[in-house]
Amino acid sequence: MAPLASKILDSLTILMMCTTALVSAAGALPSLEQQAGALLAWKASLSQQSQDALRSWRNISAPCRWQGIRCDGRRPVIAAISLPGIRLRGTLESLDFSALRTLVALELSHNELAGSIPVNIKLLKELHALLLHDNQIRGSIPPVLANLTKLRLLMLHDNQVSGEIPRQIGEMGNLVSLNLSNNYLVGPIPCEIDHLKHLLKLDLSSNDLSGPVSFSPANSSIKIL
Repeated sequence: MAPLASKILDSLTILMMCTTALVSAAGALPSLEQQAGALLAWKASLSQQSQDALRSWRNISAPCRWQGIRCDGRRPVIAAISLPGIRLRGTLESLDFSALRTLVALELSHNELAGSIPVNIKLLKELHALLLHDNQIRGSIPPVLANLTKLRLLMLHDNQVSGEIPRQIGEMGNLVSLNLSNNYLVGPIPCEIDHLKHLLKLDLSSNDLSGPVSFSPANSSIKIL
């Protein structure tokens, strides 16, 4: 992960773990053991090498001590998963997002994850940072990502993502950094990106996008690549 992205992720996680603004999705919060069970089920779906890399993921009653897991400082729930660059091999499709809806950061970059981005990722409504770059993720960008209205960091670059950029991306009004570069995206750049008033960095390079840039960023400090 780039130093800037790492600093942003760390700052976001610390801020969100200290604030009282974090609220759960509708319904009761999942228990810590439910969340640990969901992660253990996902671990079991990964390659043997990946399971070996997650050898600390064993005691279901103490997931806050597991590698890459950060828990909320005020309540017993998991707030962040950060597992970059440990050669995880598998998919996200076996990950039970309904049990992890308290997540504010999901960092799985620089691994060997394949498959598509599951539609159920829409359940992570508290998410502020989604970093899945430098994997082997295929398929299209699901329009339901627009449900993640608190998202500030979206990094999907250096994958094998295809299809068009969904217009719904313009509904993610809190985005600060959006990187979709080095994929197989096609079609026009949606003008709805113009709605992202907080955007500071946009990278759509090394795709097969067509047509002119049909939006004018309101923020004059935005860096477009």
